[in-house]
This record gives sequence, structure tokens and C-alpha cells, in this order.
Amino acid sequence: PFRYAEPKLSTPVTAPGEALKDTPVPRSQCVAGTVLTGLNYTKAGQDPVAKHDDEYPEWLWNCLDVLKRDADAADAEAGDEFSKSKKQRKLAAKRQKAHEAKLLAEGNLEALAPKVPIQHQSINILGEENKGVDHNVEAAQKREELKRAMRKERKAKIKETNYLKSM
Repeated sequence: PFRYAEPKLSTPVTAPGEALKDTPVPRSQCVAGTVLTGLNYTKAGQDPVAKHDDEYPEWLWNCLDVLKRDADAADAEAGDEFSKSKKQRKLAAKRQKAHEAKLLAEGNLEALAPKVPIQHQSINILGEENKGVDHNVEAAQKREELKRAMRKERKAKIKETNYLKSM
């Protein structure tokens, strides 16, 4: 059998005391010059050819991170306690149980007290004239939060009534 291997160089590649240069890790999975078959979207066009990583714009490498963040946010919102779907209810109960266990482990018993949703609270969130800008900005944020909560509740109620009407 033939054994072929590149000979290991005994002479150093760098000057004495100089650190070895780091080669940049390629960002893309395919080598430059690779024909990307199946990605052509014109009828008689040629398939695109991959370029070097530095030839692509910088924003291209981060565009999928936004989608991941949105998916994570959607997962956090997924699972409603009062959903029609049993799977969604179980998911919400599981998440709530994990959250309560975490709060108990931290020793935060005050956080376990039942929360009254903002749309059911009877508080005055109007800004006052002589309280200052910070107070008025905070009041505006509370009003916006209240508006969103009320819209979400109305939307859920409409969905529920439509579902019950269809039965």
C-alpha cells in the first residue's frame, strides 16, 4: 500500500516571538466558486455561483438572527391558559409551573400573589400637569399598555364567540 502524506515542515512559518496568524473562519457553508444548483428562479437562466464571504454585504450574515429572535418571542407568547387547543393550554400550564418554581427557588413569594390584569384594575393613569415629564411619559406608557391589553382581550373574546357560533 502507498502512504502519502504532506511532509511536516521543521522550519517555522513565523518569525521568532510572532504569534501564528489566525485564518478567518469561513461564514458560509460552501466554498467560493461552487455552483448552487436549484437556486435559479428564471426559466432559462444559469444557476448562481457562490462568491467569497467578503464579497457579500455584512447585513446578509445577520438577517436570520432577526427571524430567530422573532421565533423565540412567538414561543414565549405561545400557549394560552384559556385556549381552545388542549396542547396550547398544556404548554401554558407547563410554562407557568416552571415560572412559579423559579420564583419559589429565588424566595420571591410576593411575585406568586395573584396578579390582577391591568384592564381590570381601577387606577388613574392619566398624566398630571405639575408632576413633571417623567411622570407623564410613564403615564403614557401605562395607557399604551392598557390599550394593548384591552385589544388583546377583545380579540380573544371575538375569537371565542365566533368559535361558539360556528358550533
